[in-house]
Amino acid sequence: MGPRLWLLDLDDTLLQDHAVTREVLEALGREVGVEGLYPAVRERAEALFREAPFYPWAERIGHSALEALWARYATPGLEALAAWAWPFRERVFREALARLGGPEGRARELAEAFFQGRRRYPLFPEVPDFLGALRERGAALVLLTNGVPDLQREKLAGAGLLGAFDLTLVSGEVGLGKPDPRPFRMALCAFGVGPEEAVMVGDNPERDVQGALAAGLRAVFVDRGFRRPDPRYPAHLEVRDLREALALLS
Repeated sequence: MGPRLWLLDLDDTLLQDHAVTREVLEALGREVGVEGLYPAVRERAEALFREAPFYPWAERIGHSALEALWARYATPGLEALAAWAWPFRERVFREALARLGGPEGRARELAEAFFQGRRRYPLFPEVPDFLGALRERGAALVLLTNGVPDLQREKLAGAGLLGAFDLTLVSGEVGLGKPDPRPFRMALCAFGVGPEEAVMVGDNPERDVQGALAAGLRAVFVDRGFRRPDPRYPAHLEVRDLREALALLS
């Protein structure tokens, strides 16, 4: 019998994330006449993010440095992050431009342009068919996503997925992120389902696959070309198209 409960990751599983960030930053780089803005911004963001006073919390819930460049931090309780964010963003772009020999004086302008331009939410092409097929088979669907609450829910709204799941668990809301097995167990408890009746589908071996295995679930690794399978956490199935995972239903 196939799994009754399907836990689904969001970023780079259902929703295109890395590709959009790269496209927006590359376009901004062309506007100011520099090449390599994406890797330069990513390196500076990750380095400076580790210096932030709340970095351990961000790491625990799986909130990334690149997301910090466009999260609104509108969730109650995150006011300190909202105040921290703009100086961080401007510094990231200023230092990235300095490394590339670009116009450092336009750092704030580029930070603001990225903050606005990054708000795109394209799904992978097969997602509607995949979710529809699961619904037709009577599967219960849980979105299990790491990140800041307001940003993850903004992504869901922008992608038209707000009503797509029976339960949405955002790490920043429950206080625990993948690969901690407890969010996976929360989903199991919510539906009264045993781990042998559930599967986790995600693109991150260290968070999605490791967490699923630790909680006793089957795991599907979705290869989107950004992360390689990790032999420490072998998935039960590896796919490039989500519809390939429907084989578990037969």
